[in-house]
Amino acid sequence: MKTDWDLIREMMNTAIDACEQIEAMGYAERHRGIAVEVGGQAVSVQDFIVSAWTFPENIRYRIIRERHDSHADLPYVPEASRIMNAMARACGELIGGSTDLIEAWRTGRAQTLLERHGVAFNRDAADDPRSFLPGWLQPRTAA
Repeated sequence: MKTDWDLIREMMNTAIDACEQIEAMGYAERHRGIAVEVGGQAVSVQDFIVSAWTFPENIRYRIIRERHDSHADLPYVPEASRIMNAMARACGELIGGSTDLIEAWRTGRAQTLLERHGVAFNRDAADDPRSFLPGWLQPRTAA
């Protein structure tokens, strides 16, 4: 079975676009209970968020079942699949928290919190925390 890289790219870009829009709208945990009516049924923000990650899981299981039904099971996880999974998990670690912490350090909020909670840190550190980010990571702009 030949890999359809265009389909993979489209699926990943769709997920990235959705996550980016959710973040741009300012989604926070406090918004989970907000609901709208869709087809006569109340649908909460949390319902939408949960479906956004369970849908890809369901697609994955469907692909596995279809491979099995067509006797095309994979005897091992291909290296390209491992690379894609590892990169997706690494990217997940960059969502929100890393840039929020960097901004908090830049403005002094992080140091204030550390001091308030008695956490020792180097008060003389003058490095720009953005310099620790990977070189390929583009700076984010406010939406």
